[in-house]
Amino acid sequence: MLTSKELRIIDIFRKNLFKAHTIRAISNIVGTGSYSWTYNTVKKMTEINILNTEQIGHSKLVNINLDSSLAVMYLSFLDEIEAKERKIPHIEKICRLIDRKYFTLIVTGSYAAGTQKKTSDVDVVVIVDDKENVKSLLNTLKNKGGLMIPEIHAYVFCEKEFMSMLLSKEANYGKLIFKNRLIFFGAQNYYRVINEAIKHGFTD
Repeated sequence: MLTSKELRIIDIFRKNLFKAHTIRAISNIVGTGSYSWTYNTVKKMTEINILNTEQIGHSKLVNINLDSSLAVMYLSFLDEIEAKERKIPHIEKICRLIDRKYFTLIVTGSYAAGTQKKTSDVDVVVIVDDKENVKSLLNTLKNKGGLMIPEIHAYVFCEKEFMSMLLSKEANYGKLIFKNRLIFFGAQNYYRVINEAIKHGFTD
């Protein structure tokens, strides 16, 4: 298990999955005050495949390894902890309305950005593994969520639809979700789809 201090390094990459940093930059961002500690920690996390490192000139560039189940586990843990700390209304109620074993539950929009007002809806996105019953789930969330205060504004996508949005050259809602999200449930499924999209050409 990584320490809380070590998890802060993973959190740097969670905020921007495409960003690579030098060890010096990581040390400065984390605020360890010790290049040696950062160097040894990055080395440790590279050896267990959480991070990738590449020598460029005199510097090592470091990024997250989304092919690593351990890296995805820690990313998911940090996402779900952050989401739960934000205390978004009605999340438990929404979870109980989703009759699937495998799904990802995301809040986006103003509540994810922390800019919500008293009149703001809660934008909820559910990603499921296939298209079966997407329409019925969406109808349930709209009917029940529309009666809640604040109101739930629901979207439901299957993984293929979400992937297509990420791979599109046009701006779309899928890319907005990627940039502004709180993941409450199913974060490991989310990162699996993101990793597959990256391998097919998705860039931030």
